[in-house]
Amino acid sequence: MVRQGLALSAIMLQVAPEMKLSRRALLIAAAFAPEAFARSSTAGTVMTPNFWNQPRWVWLKRAKTDDEIRAVYWADGQLIVSEYEKICWFLRDRAAGKAMYMNPVLLDVIYAQCGWLKFNGIERPYISTSGARFPETNSKLEGAAKNSQHLLGNAHDGYIEGINIEVQNEFAKWLGGGGVGYYRAKNFIHTDVGNIRYWRG
Repeated sequence: MVRQGLALSAIMLQVAPEMKLSRRALLIAAAFAPEAFARSSTAGTVMTPNFWNQPRWVWLKRAKTDDEIRAVYWADGQLIVSEYEKICWFLRDRAAGKAMYMNPVLLDVIYAQCGWLKFNGIERPYISTSGARFPETNSKLEGAAKNSQHLLGNAHDGYIEGINIEVQNEFAKWLGGGGVGYYRAKNFIHTDVGNIRYWRG
């Protein structure tokens, strides 16, 4: 059943390049104007009005500590501040021991990825390898960009256990939420809400 669901999702990923910008617009609209998004007739197959009208949630697990969080951060058209802050703390810079306010649109990108799993009948968390980053941490990471979106609370790195990393990459690109970095050797996907761009690390 899971394999059939992934095959269906792979087919859904074959979309025209010109549609990617509209998906990004829908993501942003969903975060800041959910009522307007709900009335949109251009929503994609996965990001339907009903999908964005439901409570938005994330299920994340830390790769090295096995810490988990399941939290609904948006419901009834507004941010649930207490849960949003818990997610921000979960995605903190562990090396620096500090957290920052993560971009709610980034959480929507993560929600879409978690929702994609649920849509395919896969009950497991999204593994988080990096969220917020402060300059002192970023400077020590090999290959990290000096102006990394992680420094702004705009980026997340992670992967889904048991799912082909190439499929994860294609779905992240399909979302069109911003930048997508594909790190096959390290087995994770970087997603951010900066400019739309794709790269392989």
